Order: sequence, then C-alpha cells, then structure tokens
Amino acid sequence: MELTSPAHWGILNDELCTTFMYLQTIFVFASVLTLVAICIERYMAVLHPLESRMHQTKARAKRILCVVWIIPCCVASPFLYPAAAYSNTLQSSYGEISRLTCFINLPEKVRKGYYTFLFVFIYILPLTFIAGTCLQVARCLLKDIPVHRQGSIRRQETNRRKVAKMVLMVVLAFVISWTPYFLVSIITQYQAQNFMENHNFFFTMLCINLFAFINSCVNPFIYAAMSTRFRNGFRRCFRFICMWALCAADTEDENSGAHNPPNTKRDTKRVRFRCQAHMSCLLTQSSSD
Repeated sequence: MELTSPAHWGILNDELCTTFMYLQTIFVFASVLTLVAICIERYMAVLHPLESRMHQTKARAKRILCVVWIIPCCVASPFLYPAAAYSNTLQSSYGEISRLTCFINLPEKVRKGYYTFLFVFIYILPLTFIAGTCLQVARCLLKDIPVHRQGSIRRQETNRRKVAKMVLMVVLAFVISWTPYFLVSIITQYQAQNFMENHNFFFTMLCINLFAFINSCVNPFIYAAMSTRFRNGFRRCFRFICMWALCAADTEDENSGAHNPPNTKRDTKRVRFRCQAHMSCLLTQSSSD
C-alpha cells in the first residue's frame, strides 16, 4: 500500500503505518538473526563436526527460535510509538502523482539515533559476523577431503560441504537483496529533504523494496538447485497432492449419482480403499527415497 496507492484513496492511515513499521522491522531482523544462527550451525558442522553433533538437540533449537523472535520484538518496540502517513507529490511533464509514505513521529535526534542503532545492530554487526563465519567455512571447503577416510565419513563430509555451499549462496542473496534497503533507510534519516526532492524518489523506493522482498522468493530456487533432499521432498509433496486430488475427484464421481443407489456406499468404500492403497504405496516410495 505504501508508495503504490494514491494518497486520496486514504487506504494507509497512521495506525496502519505504526503496525506496518513495527512488523516489518521484526520480520527483517528475525531473518537476519536466522541467517546468523544458520551460519553458526554450519560453521560448527564443517569445522567442529564432533562438537556440533553433541549440541544438536530439540531443546537447543527451541531456545534459538525463541531468541530469534524475542530480540527483534524488543528491538523494534520504539516503532510502537505512533507513526504518521505523509502525502508526497511528484510533478513532471507527464502530470503529477501523490503517494503516502510512513514516518515515525519521534524527535529528530532520537529518530536519527534509533535508525543509526538499527543500521549497526541489524545490518553492520550481523553482516560482519556472517562474513567472518562464511570466510572460515569457505576456506575449509577449498580443502580436499582426505583420501584415507572411510566411505561413510567421506559421504557425511561431502553432504556437510554441500549444505555449507548452499548456506553461502543464501547469505550472498540476502546481502545483495537487502543492502540497498538498509543504505537508503539510513540515508533518508540524514538527507531526507534532498532525497525526497529527487524526481526518482518513488521509483527508487519501489525498486529497493521490491528487490528486498524478492529475496524470500529466491531462496526456494537456491534450495532446489543445490539440495537433492529438498528436490526429493518437493517431488514427494507434489505427488501426494496430485494423488489426493485424484482420489477426491474419484470419490466425487462415485457419489454423483452415476451408480445405482443400493451400491453407492459399497462403491464409495471401494474408491476409498483404492485411494488408501495408492497413498500407502506413495508413502512407501517416499520412505525408500
């Protein structure tokens, strides 16, 4: 709605701006912390595999998930301060357009300090940490696997390296997608007037927001391209959905009145039995994969 709906529509109000800015900060920071946690896990799995196995527990995973979401909720709490939707008009030889943008109504010094804190705490520090761990993992990946290792150990090492390479690609995609967004966010706080007077303001903001959110669409393609397990799981899920749809269609056809009334229940049971047999066969194939 922001930057796209005309201002005179009145779709974006102050309350919606407050909710939007708070939730957006939470989701972005949670994504960053998730990448940090994944990089730590891959660092331990590749460089310290024995210690990594000892710490791979459900309780530890739950604690990490709690931290990943609790910290962003606390850090983003200043955005609960009422925000406002401001109308901006852009004129050119083709006419003029007016769009609404959200701004937090904090005092200028407080707002600049908070955005600087977010830029450092959400972008600079996590990116530095991620770059350090990824560099160590990349250096390890460049080394050859010793030939004298047993076959099972070599396969485990190969699988860990494949996952580590996939994580590196996910991190790279995140950095490329979100860097313009973070840079523009801090620039608009210190050069807001000059930036908004730029004739390409709306186009620039739309591009960086679109570029940032496309990152969520890119990740599944990275997983599909670099993870055999992900591809197999997707195929199993797709086959299961198709089989379920076919069984539902068969059941509907049997109950549509094409058969004699006395045999309706018996025919329905037969279709259900056939569907259950197909499903069990499909599950057997999935477990064998």
